[in-house]
Amino acid sequence: MIQNLSSQHLNAVMELIQNVISKMRSMGIDQWDEQYPTEKDILSDLESSNAYGYFEDNELAGYVIFNQEFDIEYNDIQWLNTTNKFLVMHRLSVDPKFQGKGIAKKITAYGEQLATKNGLTSLRFDAFIGNPISNRMYEKIGYQKLGEVTFRKGVFNCYEKILP
Repeated sequence: MIQNLSSQHLNAVMELIQNVISKMRSMGIDQWDEQYPTEKDILSDLESSNAYGYFEDNELAGYVIFNQEFDIEYNDIQWLNTTNKFLVMHRLSVDPKFQGKGIAKKITAYGEQLATKNGLTSLRFDAFIGNPISNRMYEKIGYQKLGEVTFRKGVFNCYEKILP
């Protein structure tokens, strides 16, 4: 089940984020750290009403943000959707103990439904180039890699899918 989250979920989200950071580090993926995402980032997410959680047996298994905000670096990408009718996905993360169950795909599909429900015609996001598992998954579910942007931690692939 996917539901909108609020500030009451802060501790659960922070625990999930810490578990994800530990798992990524064990895999040699240096994407997130003490500087990002911070508790302040997550609290801001939760207070914006753009944070969603995927629950399995009443336990937070996945976390994501859906909104129309993006970093200035996105302006350098030749997006498929040239209108402002797009949704952006941020911080998609699945607690390691729930990984391998297709939760990331379900959360992404939810974002597609959310976009369509709100009259938006595409979903876009970036994925750390050093995380081959997520990049393969996005391409497998129909997202087109449109270029790269560079943030503090390195290069990120930019993906987009035009929605039916």
